[in-house]
Amino acid sequence: MNTVSRRDGQLPRKTARQGKGAAMAVDITPEIRYHMVLNDGSDRGISREPYMNWDYCLLANDRGNKGYPVVFHTKGSGFTIEMTSSNWGGYSYLQAVGNGVKLVQEGDAHVWVPESGGQGALFKSYENYLVYGTGSKGWLYAFNSILPNMGKEFAYWKLEKAG
Repeated sequence: MNTVSRRDGQLPRKTARQGKGAAMAVDITPEIRYHMVLNDGSDRGISREPYMNWDYCLLANDRGNKGYPVVFHTKGSGFTIEMTSSNWGGYSYLQAVGNGVKLVQEGDAHVWVPESGGQGALFKSYENYLVYGTGSKGWLYAFNSILPNMGKEFAYWKLEKAG
């Protein structure tokens, strides 16, 4: 499914914003567990895999695999996102870095601001949106724009309360 509707790879602003640049609300209750599931029909959630002594975030490998639950913690105008499973104790918060999204300690976590896109929730940190690789592994990255059909897609999420 192609989630970029413009040839230049920019997000369609009408679906990500409302009115005079104000972000539309995404219904999140802090401090409870959610599955962040890609809203493309695959129902693939967020997972993690070790690389170079860090856990990096990616989509779960199989359709219907909701991955690990996450918890949203209010911080400033958004949330830090904590994954409930990691390979290294105390390193469980999402942070965007040049080569992906990795799990770090709470004090190093990025603040993610949710926006309601036409196809689901978008998460933005420092003007960069969560995107995923369309290759054999769906690694997560943070970019403010992407080139269509060049191996990355904007990640539109649905949030499902975890049991």
